[in-house]
Amino acid sequence: MNNFDIIVTLFTIVYGLILTDLFASLHKLLRIWKKVKWNWLPLLSAWYLFLLIIKNWWDLAIPEVRMNEYNIIYFVAYGHLLILLYLLASAVLPDNVSDQGIDLKKYYFRNHRYFWGLMAGVGLMSLLISMILQMSAKASVNIYNIVANVIFLLLTILLAITKKYWAHAVVVALFVLVAILEIFQNL
Repeated sequence: MNNFDIIVTLFTIVYGLILTDLFASLHKLLRIWKKVKWNWLPLLSAWYLFLLIIKNWWDLAIPEVRMNEYNIIYFVAYGHLLILLYLLASAVLPDNVSDQGIDLKKYYFRNHRYFWGLMAGVGLMSLLISMILQMSAKASVNIYNIVANVIFLLLTILLAITKKYWAHAVVVALFVLVAILEIFQNL
């Protein structure tokens, strides 16, 4: 087993655990759907997180010829990214719902600072990982990638700070749109 196999195997297991947590939370809500006051914003945030996880997982399927770009620094940085993604999956939807039910909009805004703060951490780790890969490959700096990560970081900080519903609605919808466009760009 080479380094590439080790990296992909471990990250695949962790991605599977992350998705399991996300799916379990959704399942619990669907099982008691009559006691849930539904709102599209936390569901769209959960879908965005799902798209982000699937896209990152897919990006691991990079040909082994780029293996020389991966090193222990990349492995450790990506491991931290996985921790953040797991915490996000645990926070985006409620795990436990009381007998009285739950209001998803209230849940979202009770947790928006934690969730979007973690997402800002994802932006920082993604920027760090990108820079590690560029340095390892001795490639020129991808300014587009840096600018995109900085904009993402600023928008996630905005969502962590504000409770304005319209701001969350616009930015989360924008994030989903960008994720979908990035997926189609890779076809």
